[in-house]
Amino acid sequence: MKTSFLLIMLAAAVTFSAPLQAQVRINPKVGVNISALDTKIQDISAEARAGWNVGVDIRAGKGLVFFNPGVHYYSFTARLVSDVVDEGQQLKPSEETMIQSVRVPVNLGINITGQGGLIGLHLKGGVTPAYVIGVKERPNYNFDVETLNRFTMGANVGLGVDILFFTVDANYEIGLNEFFKDAAGKNNMLSVSVGVKF
Repeated sequence: MKTSFLLIMLAAAVTFSAPLQAQVRINPKVGVNISALDTKIQDISAEARAGWNVGVDIRAGKGLVFFNPGVHYYSFTARLVSDVVDEGQQLKPSEETMIQSVRVPVNLGINITGQGGLIGLHLKGGVTPAYVIGVKERPNYNFDVETLNRFTMGANVGLGVDILFFTVDANYEIGLNEFFKDAAGKNNMLSVSVGVKF
């Protein structure tokens, strides 16, 4: 899996650096994300919350359809709830941890309103390989990076609006495989980002 991820990263890097015949736009952006992840691992419940993301996309193409790869850093909060019994009483102490990942969306887009106007609308969709690079460990919780499947895949669909050189994008990603090694739970994520294109 690590090899597959590295090959995808290499392909993305080649795409970014290769001279392209088509018009190429660079689109750095920042945003927020909300995850629908909710699962139970032994005596710990993990509930994902909001997070933030930063990255850059490339738009390559002049006509109706464009190629839209990117590289993004995602960080989101997971609330850990421990279901333990102490002196006959059910206690639910909780902590919050951060999960960081690198995501490499590979999308195709369609310019709905064409190009060159003051306002442009586009749809996009594709796949998103992701690799977990870190988890902030918390005392008394057996939850770390080894708890997760570090390499995952998602399918995504998005809608974007361009206003002059500003961009606003909403994207929904559906997890295609389990996020945890020993528990069921796929990471479906909604993200909204703003950026500029040049």
